[in-house]
Amino acid sequence: MTGYTVTSLTKLRMLAPWRMQELHGTEHHRLYWITRGQGRVIVSCVSRGYGPNTAIWVPGRTMMALELPAQIQGLELVIPTGQDLDLPDGPRHLRISNIESQGNLTSAIERIEREIVGQAPAMERALRAYGLLISTGLERELARQDGRLGTKPAHRLAMAFSALLEGSYHQGFGVADFARELGVTPTHLSRVCRTAAGRPAHALIHERLMHEARLLLADTRMPARAVAERLGFSSAAYFTRAFAAYTGRTPSEFRRPGARRL
Repeated sequence: MTGYTVTSLTKLRMLAPWRMQELHGTEHHRLYWITRGQGRVIVSCVSRGYGPNTAIWVPGRTMMALELPAQIQGLELVIPTGQDLDLPDGPRHLRISNIESQGNLTSAIERIEREIVGQAPAMERALRAYGLLISTGLERELARQDGRLGTKPAHRLAMAFSALLEGSYHQGFGVADFARELGVTPTHLSRVCRTAAGRPAHALIHERLMHEARLLLADTRMPARAVAERLGFSSAAYFTRAFAAYTGRTPSEFRRPGARRL
């Protein structure tokens, strides 16, 4: 079964805001193709503004948060890992000004969507072919512009912190633990995160943790006690207090119909 999905940004706006606008990560690669509107995106703890005709490439297991204002239009393409498509190995932020390149990217994503809907024979082969077209388009665009996020020393540190956080947010580590691993002081790490992402390191850690907590409570039947244990909390009571302080609801209140959309 294919791991490819195509979703309009308009449809993503209909989801609970926390699903996209809080720091999170997925196993699959994601490409956001913004055709209209503007906002901000955080990828690997580096915040950037985006506007029309922007392609944002987010490799699997990379933290991100995406604003989706009312006027936004575009597409989200999810590509499963392990496809051998020679895709960029790090996040990229590309302003695509060439009209032909814009059309080619839109066409390739829409063809993937039609393949998924049609479920025709040899669909997987066709999806891989369109994936290669997208990979080729990104490579050609990267020949015109750099597109990397970590061009400043502060951004490189923030991105290194982001990679560590995405791999261990559930292990109960604090700012001092991450700072020690990165060879800097906690104060310096928090200052860099505030500059790069708009908030200090402890807030980024808590946001990533609470997003995962909401996800597990909303999308699984896992008991709150098990969620607390999976996310590294010392007790279910401590988890309940932390979750309620962050969301305004206890885990059981959050699970009530309608509440998880807020």
